[in-house]
Amino acid sequence: MIIKPRVNQIFLLNNIFNNLLNFILPNTCLACDEVMDPDESYLCKTCKGRLEPYSETHPWQAEHVADGTIDGSFSVYWFREGTAIQPLFHALKYQKIKRAGLMLGEEIGKLAAAKKLNDIDLIIPVPLHKARYRDRTYNQSEYIARGISNIMKTEVINDAVIRSRFTPTQTRLSKAERKINVSGAFTVNEKYAGILNGKNILLTDDIITTGATILECAGALKKAGTGRLYICSAAYAELKINVV
Repeated sequence: MIIKPRVNQIFLLNNIFNNLLNFILPNTCLACDEVMDPDESYLCKTCKGRLEPYSETHPWQAEHVADGTIDGSFSVYWFREGTAIQPLFHALKYQKIKRAGLMLGEEIGKLAAAKKLNDIDLIIPVPLHKARYRDRTYNQSEYIARGISNIMKTEVINDAVIRSRFTPTQTRLSKAERKINVSGAFTVNEKYAGILNGKNILLTDDIITTGATILECAGALKKAGTGRLYICSAAYAELKINVV
């Protein structure tokens, strides 16, 4: 006769396993390397408390609300080099720690709720070009979108927009160069053309700087006949160009 283990026995075994795993591979903070409590993820409470909320208005928001590209924009945190947020984004983009994207997305979702964006029909992440997707094997913005959905309970469509043209990295480009670099880089996936018509969209990315990329993506969606369209990101970074 096979005797099934009781629920409390399974729970006890799981606790023993997790404690053993934490002893062998301690859960450390990405920013300060200190061992974290079991209920902490990626950043300890101290480092997470040092994240700087972005409570300002994007400097280019009014211009693009006026020209009809978007209906609003917001970010959750400031991105500043050398602060606790930098290793968090590095882990998400380059170390395949995808759950960090879910956590950041949930923070976006909470802020969206605080802003009373209750009529969003669809959440769409800014897409990667297929060549960059092959290199990275995933799109970090898709995990951010899923995190937003966890809070807002709104459908995510990952392939609503296609990055139809490969663009070099924006890192060392000026604002004007960034706009030229991404011009015409996005098209709406034909299979969603009718579905997107009239829908209120929340378009998301990991970090917004000049807004060139996400605004170009937003423009493609607006041309497809979407309703209100808001853009958002986990962080906002000021543009810094090193002139050599």
